Amino acid sequence: MNFSHSMMHVMGHPELPLDLQAYPEDAQLRNCWNFCLLLEHLGIPCKYYGISGSKTPPGCEFVDCGRSTGRWRYRNTWHQRYNRRLSRALTRHCLTNGRPEWIASLYGAAQSDIDDTPLPVLEPMLGYDHCWCHYRVFPSYAQQQVIYTRQAEFTWQSRFFDTVIPHFLPPAEYPFSSTHDGYLLYLGRNAPDKGLDLARTCADDCGLPLRLVFSGCQGQEKAALLGRALAVLMPTLYLEPFGYVAIEAQMCGTPVVCTDWGAFPETVAEGLSGFRCRTAAEFQAAVAQCPRLDRAAIRKRALNLYSLPAVAQLYAEYFTFVWEVHNHGGYYAPAALRRGGLSL
Repeated sequence: MNFSHSMMHVMGHPELPLDLQAYPEDAQLRNCWNFCLLLEHLGIPCKYYGISGSKTPPGCEFVDCGRSTGRWRYRNTWHQRYNRRLSRALTRHCLTNGRPEWIASLYGAAQSDIDDTPLPVLEPMLGYDHCWCHYRVFPSYAQQQVIYTRQAEFTWQSRFFDTVIPHFLPPAEYPFSSTHDGYLLYLGRNAPDKGLDLARTCADDCGLPLRLVFSGCQGQEKAALLGRALAVLMPTLYLEPFGYVAIEAQMCGTPVVCTDWGAFPETVAEGLSGFRCRTAAEFQAAVAQCPRLDRAAIRKRALNLYSLPAVAQLYAEYFTFVWEVHNHGGYYAPAALRRGGLSL
């Protein structure tokens, strides 16, 4: 498909402007930014429909949807007003002239009441607990199964058209570190469900210093902290949809020691890029093994799986797949192939 003649309409955050300097720790804003970077990498023209004050990446046109008048809650006053604004803006900017054109919803149900459109609407980077589109991209198979269980009545008919593509990172922002400074690192929310107590117990059992970072660490400072750690501890207790920190650590060459559920069985390769544990003894043994892991191999695997160039190709194939399915017969569309390795 010639993407230069296509268009992606990106519906972004319903409350905050796209401004990573003002809101550096908002994960959904980061997803909006990264998705626009991916479109730029693929040469797909895009328009970002966002809150006033948004600062989009170069090459992405900003469509101003005004200022937020409240916090979004499903079907509350702001939800309805916001969707009316989106609908008006999409009506003005969607061409619907037969060329490949998609709408991307990056905040799930917050955008579920836009007016009916003939264009395919997809949900990329779907790491939250609700969805509404018929074309969905999950960051892990674990998250896909969670949504299929929670929204079984809604998803059962359209799940044939979903896919799993991991989140991605720009490698230059996470330089490789071949050595470490002997400390363990916990980088995440200060919350019990992130396994903070387990991280403390693990560090005590290992007799190693534990650095706890809950917020305020970004950019080069964050990358250096990740890269100089002996290991990053992620003993998350809930089913992690993806876990960006695990990929950020591996991109720097640092092993990850985590629990054994959620997305971790997909993102942390046992004995190669880290260890997945279920008991205190396993956490202690895993940390003891981490100095023997090949940090260069950890970095190489992360680049192959989670770098922008690697993931962009998967998205390019999925965009083509969605266009074929939507316009040429759904399940029976002749060219409905998600992966370039498959051919007729």
